[in-house]
Amino acid sequence: MPLITIITMNTRRSIAPSLLMKGLIMAGLVMASLLLSACATQVEVDGNFPPALTHQLPVKAVVVFEPAFASHRFVSSEGQKVSIAVGQIQVELFSGLADSLFEHSSTTTSMPAKPEADLILLPTVEDVQISMPNESQLKVFEVWIKYNLQVFNSAGEPVADWIMTAYGKTPTRFLKSSTEALHQAAMVAMRDAGAHFITGFARVPEVRQWLQTNQTRVSSSNPSSSNMRAEQ
Repeated sequence: MPLITIITMNTRRSIAPSLLMKGLIMAGLVMASLLLSACATQVEVDGNFPPALTHQLPVKAVVVFEPAFASHRFVSSEGQKVSIAVGQIQVELFSGLADSLFEHSSTTTSMPAKPEADLILLPTVEDVQISMPNESQLKVFEVWIKYNLQVFNSAGEPVADWIMTAYGKTPTRFLKSSTEALHQAAMVAMRDAGAHFITGFARVPEVRQWLQTNQTRVSSSNPSSSNMRAEQ
C-alpha cells in the first residue's frame, strides 16, 4: 500500500512540470505571433489620378473588373511580412484611363454576354514583386507590377493579349516609415502603368490592326466622332 502511494505521488509530480512546460510554450508562441504581427508592414494603397491628356479613340469600350482584380492583395512572407492591397486603386486607375482614352467607356464585374461595345478589356494581375532596403544594397523601396490586359471584340473573340509592366521606387531618406515608403512606391508604379497604357495601347500590333480594320465601322457607329471631324 505505501508503495502504491509513492508511485501515485511521483506520477503527479512528473505531470505538473509537463503541463507547466506546455503552458510556457503556448505563451511563447502567442507572444511570437503578436510580435510578428506588430512588425508586419500592411499597406492600403489609395490616391488620386488626374485625367490623362490624350487623343481619344472613337471606340466604345467596356472594362471588366473581376473580383480577384478588384480585391487583389499582394502578401510576402519572405523576411519581414509585407501586405499591399492594390485592388481598389487599380479599379480607379483603369476606370479613369478608359474614360480618357476612349470616347465611350463603362465598367462591369464579369464578361458581358452581349456587350454594347466595340472592345472589351479584361485586366488581370500576373505578378507583384517588392524590394525592401534590407533585401538589397540600394536604400530604396521598389514595387514591380505585371499586368495582363486581354482585349476582345464585341463578339467575345480575342483581339490582343498585352503584357504590361509597371515600376515604382522611393528613396528611404525622404520617408519616415516602411508603410509610407511602400505606399508611395506603389503609387509611382500605378502612374507608370497608366502612362504605359495611354501611350502603348494603340501601338499593340493586334490592337493597331483592329483599329485600322474597323475604323470606318466604329466611326459610323459613334456620331460624336464623325461630328468632331466634320467641325475640324
